[in-house]
Amino acid sequence: MRCLSVLVALALALPTAAAAAPARSIGDEGLTDPRKRQMPARHRLRIAIVADWVRASQACDDSPKRCQRFHFAPLLIDFAYQVQFLKYAMFRPSVGIGYNVGNSRNAMPAILQPSLFAGYQGKLFGAAAGWSFIFPFPTVANQTDGHQGLAQPALWGNHALQLELSLTSRLDRGALNFGLRVGGMKTHLIHLNLDLKRWYPIVSFSLGWFFEVGARRKQRSAAP
Repeated sequence: MRCLSVLVALALALPTAAAAAPARSIGDEGLTDPRKRQMPARHRLRIAIVADWVRASQACDDSPKRCQRFHFAPLLIDFAYQVQFLKYAMFRPSVGIGYNVGNSRNAMPAILQPSLFAGYQGKLFGAAAGWSFIFPFPTVANQTDGHQGLAQPALWGNHALQLELSLTSRLDRGALNFGLRVGGMKTHLIHLNLDLKRWYPIVSFSLGWFFEVGARRKQRSAAP
């Protein structure tokens, strides 16, 4: 009976002793909790695929009767540097280079696109506003595909203003990034008898990967 009383007393004392012991978190052990989202690193590099789309003018031919709507659709490899400051603010300059995959590619084949974006970047979602200069080269108005195709439009001096929404999810020691941009592009369009300076809607999609740089990357790399 005495042994039973001792065991009962020890059982009652264990929770009290556990509560009195100082709690140690994962952070105390120098580790990070994978269940919790972390703030973005201060300095990051991003490589992304960016696709733009602009609906341009159309051309018609009377012999035989046919019409074709032309589209300007750059597909770019985009290299960016993103800095995080004031905790949730971000600034991202970038430059993209690629090819026009739209049916105006003969008039505007290659594309160079520098951009500047700034805004909010949280642990998962981001929102920003930015400017891009979209420079097609070489640009030859009314060029054709060489197979009895219709004359294609040329877009000069393209300045795009866009709003961007993004989703960034950390994977291992990097982060996968999805982005959607909408806005307007001011351009000088030359096509047959058209000579217009106006705004056109522009939509962009991006899929990229962030690489951390600096001290935080070294700390995470050293973590087990």
